[in-house]
Amino acid sequence: MSAHRYVVTLNGEKKEVSLSPDGERWAISVDGVTHTLEQTVIERDEIYSLIIGGQSYMVDLVEKNWDSGHFTVSALASSVDVTVRDELEAIAEELTGGSNKEGLFELKAPMPGIVVKSLVKAGDLVTQGQGLVILEAMKMQNELASEMEGIVQEIFVSDGQMVETGAPLARIIMEDA
Repeated sequence: MSAHRYVVTLNGEKKEVSLSPDGERWAISVDGVTHTLEQTVIERDEIYSLIIGGQSYMVDLVEKNWDSGHFTVSALASSVDVTVRDELEAIAEELTGGSNKEGLFELKAPMPGIVVKSLVKAGDLVTQGQGLVILEAMKMQNELASEMEGIVQEIFVSDGQMVETGAPLARIIMEDA
């Protein structure tokens, strides 16, 4: 099984993390430094005993939101805010600048690919998380979603069109913007 790759933000500092199975343990690499990780769940998926590089740590998930990837983790008598994004989510977030509070969201291609289908048209009302475009890349179809509720102002692509990383796909504006 190949490594799972993530971008983890700890109190505002980004770290590249990969996690891969290593027998009954895990190999975890943080910014290129690899450690062996053993995990034991102590209490209802909230308190973990982690052994990292021979050191034992009790880790408590104080606050967790699995859908958004936002967590508050307590260990060694201190807490840190953590955001976890898989590799593609991190690229997409970097390209789009994340959610835009100013009433505009522009969906950009997170990777080169072929537009399989536009799921909406200009003038459509969309909700946050609603699919806008299906993009095929590396023989996988990815539904790319709106990061805000609003009206589709423009679709920049047509079905079957090839796009490069960063190409604009759609623009959403707030209903009263």
